[in-house]
Amino acid sequence: MNAQLAKEFQTRIVNASQNDLVVINYEMLITEMDEAIEKFDQDDEKGFTNSMNRATRLLRELSDNLDFQYDISRDLMSLYIFVNKRFIEASIKNSVKPLESAKDVLNMLLLGWQQAAKEEQKTAPLIQN
Repeated sequence: MNAQLAKEFQTRIVNASQNDLVVINYEMLITEMDEAIEKFDQDDEKGFTNSMNRATRLLRELSDNLDFQYDISRDLMSLYIFVNKRFIEASIKNSVKPLESAKDVLNMLLLGWQQAAKEEQKTAPLIQN
């Protein structure tokens, strides 16, 4: 991730709600995956590995923050495990093909969280104590 994009994410994080933070995490994760694919296509093995390591940390952040008192957390964990397996497969097979299905899942989840964040903004009070 380039410095400008990282700074933009940092600025958004400072003022983010809880749902917005999840959205930002997904966006950063997908950005790192895109960068990994780009580095792979450029035969930049180190760049690919670095981007995949950052993507893995972001995925772990999502899974570590699940609250299992809610049923949806188990479903999300299953999807995160699927994505992590695609990360491992991409590394083992030295191919970005497995990342395509992982990105599809993450983009679907991102859309859901973006909608949740919009709904949260509609119902949030104008002034909080």
